[in-house]
Amino acid sequence: MAIGGIAGLCGGLLGVGGGFVMVPLQVLWKRTSQRVASGTSLAAILPIAIAGALVYYLGKSSPQLDLPAALCLMAGGSAGALAGASLARVVPERALAMIVSVLLVAGAVKELHDAWLGGSAGVEPGAPALSSIQYALIALCGVVIGLLSGLTGVGGGILVVPTLVLGFGLGQRLAQGTSLLAILPTAAVGAIVHGRRHDLDGGAAGRMALVGVPTSVIGAVLALSLPERLLAGVFGLVLLAMAWRLWPRRPAASATAGG
Repeated sequence: MAIGGIAGLCGGLLGVGGGFVMVPLQVLWKRTSQRVASGTSLAAILPIAIAGALVYYLGKSSPQLDLPAALCLMAGGSAGALAGASLARVVPERALAMIVSVLLVAGAVKELHDAWLGGSAGVEPGAPALSSIQYALIALCGVVIGLLSGLTGVGGGILVVPTLVLGFGLGQRLAQGTSLLAILPTAAVGAIVHGRRHDLDGGAAGRMALVGVPTSVIGAVLALSLPERLLAGVFGLVLLAMAWRLWPRRPAASATAGG
């Protein structure tokens, strides 16, 4: 329940669902296996993300959520996640983890730049007028994000937000609200797959969601009240932490050999 509370708060505040917190804390605190932690996290994310998305949609005078963009990401992400699950045993995991880490660092640098000097994340916009071509590109980005998520286990939200901010000019808050809605199909598909493989603890998922839903609401309310430049700075730091965690480590034997 403590893990769910922390994850819900972070997920609502940053628009990423909270899986990046739930998985490592389950492994560290409960000694849960990586596979079960991932499956349990995906199941718990569903109600947490729904609660946060509702706050982003209803919590201000104008919705902080681009519904067409979210639908495009849903369609593309679902297809990409299925492909990623099929290719997970074929593609070298180390190379993919390095590529995603580099992408996360690049996104973090831009987010921190905008937070420090101002930029796309520092603007207080409504939903931008995107063309049909841009929405098609968003769907294509959803395929790539879903594929990377399926291959590496990186939560889709941590990639969706910088993609929308840097690639399509959405404000930080608008991108976060859109992300919470967009990650639902990928999380649902992943939870179903893990459940069929018995890599999901339903009781733990329920307890995390029970506390995570109200804290997700609190986090989303905070996100709606904080300056977007501050949100961009916090998100940039989270991206750096994720890149560091994802970067492949040397085997223990090599580390000890070096003294």
